[in-house]
Amino acid sequence: MTRRLQTVAAVTCMKLLLLIFNVIFWAAGVVLLFFGLWMKISFHYLFELSDEYQEVIPYIFIGAGSIILIVGFFSCCCIVKGQPALLYILAVFLSIVFLCEITAGISGYIYRGKIQDGFKTGLNSSIAQYGDGRIRDRDVDMVQKYLKCCGVQDYADWYSKWSNHSVPESCCVNKATCHYSPVVDTTEIYTEGCYVKVVDFVNSNLGALLGGACGLAGLQLIGVILACCLAKYADKAKYEPVN
Repeated sequence: MTRRLQTVAAVTCMKLLLLIFNVIFWAAGVVLLFFGLWMKISFHYLFELSDEYQEVIPYIFIGAGSIILIVGFFSCCCIVKGQPALLYILAVFLSIVFLCEITAGISGYIYRGKIQDGFKTGLNSSIAQYGDGRIRDRDVDMVQKYLKCCGVQDYADWYSKWSNHSVPESCCVNKATCHYSPVVDTTEIYTEGCYVKVVDFVNSNLGALLGGACGLAGLQLIGVILACCLAKYADKAKYEPVN
């Protein structure tokens, strides 16, 4: 086998590897996009309760997924054309996305306490103003109903709102048999606080989230390496003599 044929074989192999990477990369983008949409649709009331209105969080996932899909489409064009210049541009794009995701991940980890405190402050404020007919009444009820929780730390937080030891109907396990105004039997209501439940959920899944983020970042780093290698071999193939 001549040196040129060896180079062509290497280019073909690198293209195949980059195409496999691109399929996985696209799949990751679709997952992020739908995860962001799911968060936006299913948990918008949870973000609206935050004192700092953290509804931007779903849009981060939606934006990241959309960018990955766009870069993935550009990547396919670059692989098919096999132009070294385009492949180097692809490597630059992947590097930028990689750095942005690392920055976002580190920032989210560092400021996770601030985000949690914002939710706690907003929930306390919403409980204090509950019953005023504001939209946050609905948000509080939705959080307590779907997360199966009551109050901030526990159900007793509502006692500061109503002196007769009452809680909202959304704290009831079963509305038909629940005595919530006043509370007669705590087994009929959710006793765990919403803030506690959310924080426990985040902390228990933090490892999986960090693992997924590191996996995606590592995948992009592999993409950068493959794009640069393919660009190098494609450029080399143009100048190899034909024997």
